[in-house]
Amino acid sequence: MKRLLPAVLVVGLLGGSAAAFAVTERLKLERSPVLGTQIGKFVSPVSGRRVKIWFRVRKSDSLSLAIVDSNDHVVRALISSHHIRAGRKKYTWDGRDDAGNPLPDGTYRPRIHLAGEHRTILLPNPIAVDTKAPHISLRRTSLQVVSPDGDAIHDYLTVFFHSSEPARAVLYANGRKVIKVKSFNAQSLQWGKRNGMPTKPGVYRLWLGAIDEAGNPAPRTRVFTVRIRYIELGRHVIPVRAGGQIAVRVSTDARFYSWRIGPRHGRVRSRLLSIAAGAPGRYHLVVSERGHTARALVVVSP
Repeated sequence: MKRLLPAVLVVGLLGGSAAAFAVTERLKLERSPVLGTQIGKFVSPVSGRRVKIWFRVRKSDSLSLAIVDSNDHVVRALISSHHIRAGRKKYTWDGRDDAGNPLPDGTYRPRIHLAGEHRTILLPNPIAVDTKAPHISLRRTSLQVVSPDGDAIHDYLTVFFHSSEPARAVLYANGRKVIKVKSFNAQSLQWGKRNGMPTKPGVYRLWLGAIDEAGNPAPRTRVFTVRIRYIELGRHVIPVRAGGQIAVRVSTDARFYSWRIGPRHGRVRSRLLSIAAGAPGRYHLVVSERGHTARALVVVSP
């Protein structure tokens, strides 16, 4: 009898191992009850944003959802066990624990338990909690004077910048957000009439901000300016003697512009406009390009 015990023990162990192997292989061949995961990569508990946790379940079951840290410890019991139907499930997480406290920066994962399946599934998609704000700095701008008149000459402003991490740059003009770049890896942006540049001439105060992938906002950059100009005259009042020449500088990037004073008019390209003064009197000189005008009072004395 004593001789049979080791043999029986060996057979028992082999049988147990075979059974465990069979179960393992069966589980490998079974389709996962959870599929189609769509999970955000970043979340910041201080930004107010929530990260999405979306997935599909193949059939109805009792489901619970938790967030675990890198040591597989539960840090947030996100959804308590409840009955769900098969199909798409959509949940979100704010990067906080059960007490509402922000969790430390690090990597976390969603974990699903299906009571009917007797399965606990750790989703492979990591979520990074990131509370560190990015930094963005202005490098340079392409122009100081812009004229968004559609002639393809100085129509838009290019702003070059650098960010400390992947972040979407945001351009503000006179305190109003005018551009939010789509890419997190861009190093420049263009601002023109097609994406919100105002048509009113004047000097605009600009600065840059940024938002990283977790939603953390960057401190804004220093203020810089751009002047929107279409056509301008060097003087608002031009005194001249009868028989002399009206001479005034014209500031524009248009190739040609039109002028009119009384019944006389013309079209020129010179940036120094020179016209015979004519008879004594007060006249309005108007220059224009592509529908934009500038005016000056001409006073012709005897």
